[in-house]
Amino acid sequence: QYMDYEKNLLDYWTTKAAFDTAREEGREEGREEGREEGREEGREEGREEGREEGRKEGRKEGKEEGIKEGEEKGRKEEKKEIAAALKEKGLSRKEILEITGLTTNEI
Repeated sequence: QYMDYEKNLLDYWTTKAAFDTAREEGREEGREEGREEGREEGREEGREEGREEGRKEGRKEGKEEGIKEGEEKGRKEEKKEIAAALKEKGLSRKEILEITGLTTNEI
């Protein structure tokens, strides 16, 4: 009867150790899966945030460039109008070039 007790006790501890090991391995596996899912979600969120920031910066830069180009074009057109008025007043081509800063082709 003592041997049965010893055998049962050994079976209990063996089963408990196996169960504890399996539980710990399961927890570790779950943690690792959770970490990987978290990393992937974090990467995806980071990519989306990066794309959104890039779009915002691109729109801002595009708008600034458009305004700058528009202003430059407006100044050029204004100089051409001034050149036409000076030409009507009888100023020479050389004088108009000096005053407006335009090239010969632009006049």
